[in-house]
Amino acid sequence: MALDFEYISSKENKLLKSVRKLTASSKERKEQRAFVLEGLRLCADAALNGYSVDTVIVSNSLKSSERAETVISSARKRVRVPESLFASLCDTVNPQGILCIVKMPDSIPIESVRDGKYIVLENTADPSNLGAIARTAEAFGISGIIVSSSGCDPFSPKSQRAGMGALLRLPVLRSNDILSDMAVLREKGFKLFASVVRNADCFVTEADYSGSCAVLIGNEANGLSDEAVALCDMKVTIPMSGRAESLNAAAAASVMMWEMTRSGAEQ
Repeated sequence: MALDFEYISSKENKLLKSVRKLTASSKERKEQRAFVLEGLRLCADAALNGYSVDTVIVSNSLKSSERAETVISSARKRVRVPESLFASLCDTVNPQGILCIVKMPDSIPIESVRDGKYIVLENTADPSNLGAIARTAEAFGISGIIVSSSGCDPFSPKSQRAGMGALLRLPVLRSNDILSDMAVLREKGFKLFASVVRNADCFVTEADYSGSCAVLIGNEANGLSDEAVALCDMKVTIPMSGRAESLNAAAAASVMMWEMTRSGAEQ
């Protein structure tokens, strides 16, 4: 049975204006509890991972495929627009002919975290770093990512594109009070490790990551706050023999996560 599409040809349409606002504004995403995904891969990842697809918008150039049908059939509302109008909605240079408005999932409470290995991002500013960290976390089997609300938005188009679906597949906990949430993890028996550039207790290769633990990564320019470091059980640093003073946040997080999970990977 063919599914019905609403045809929209005016750029002043209310729905299309909403798409532009959701793409551009973190505030709008929080208020509407929704976000926009572009491209077949991300839209399909959302549909296949339990996200509620409110609206799918396609252009006339979209080719039929199993992935496309999965997204289209999962959407509450289906819209078709002219090619030029579709391009005006997109944040990418070469649109793929499909985008979705997806309902934002409920926040995962820190109290629900029982065990595992987590990466904690305090004030991460660059959505490309967030996406790259999520991809590495998924590859290494990290239990989830905890992101401070003062950092970049995990539901922004740039974060989602950089994550290539990892931010849709991994548990992402958005923390309004990262210090309070880290204190909760400590009470649950988690070991907390602060990633620092200097004045460390040991190298990252020397720490004991057995059991449940979390590694904290700070802001790209300023590192971790003093308060976050003070909450941690140990300060760890990455040994570097070159002239660089520090690593990119995503690169540092990758090294930390590898060390956290290395014993399991070597079995």
